[in-house]
Amino acid sequence: MNSQEDLLTLIETGKPLEIKRALAVRMSIKGYSRAEIADLLNISLQFIDKWKPIYFERGVAGLKLGYRGSKGYLSAPEREAIIAYIRQHEEISSDALKTYIKDQYEVEYNSAKSYTDLLNVARLNTK
Repeated sequence: MNSQEDLLTLIETGKPLEIKRALAVRMSIKGYSRAEIADLLNISLQFIDKWKPIYFERGVAGLKLGYRGSKGYLSAPEREAIIAYIRQHEEISSDALKTYIKDQYEVEYNSAKSYTDLLNVARLNTK
C-alpha cells in the first residue's frame, strides 16, 4: 500500500483528530494552499506546518494518536514497583512521588493527574 492509500485508510478508519491530520496532509499534497486547508478544516496554519513534516518523516504512524517519539512512560513492572513504593509510606505527596519517579525511572508526566492516579491506585490520599 502506498502512502496515499495509507492516508485514505486513516481518513476512513481513524479517530477524529487523526482524520483531521491526515486530511490536512493529503490536501497539502493535492495542492491546496495552507489558507484553504485551514479554512476548510477549521484548523490553524501551525497545525498544517506541524503535521506535514511528521508525515513525511514517519509516515501515517506519525499521524496517529498515541505515537511516542521517546520512552517517556512506565512499563507495567515499573508501575507495580511504584505502587509498592507508595504503599510503603503512610503518607506521600504528589510532588514527592513525582520526584521519586523522575529520579528512579527518568519519567516525568506532563499531567499531575498521572501522579494522582498512581496514588489512588495505591489507595492513598494525596496532599
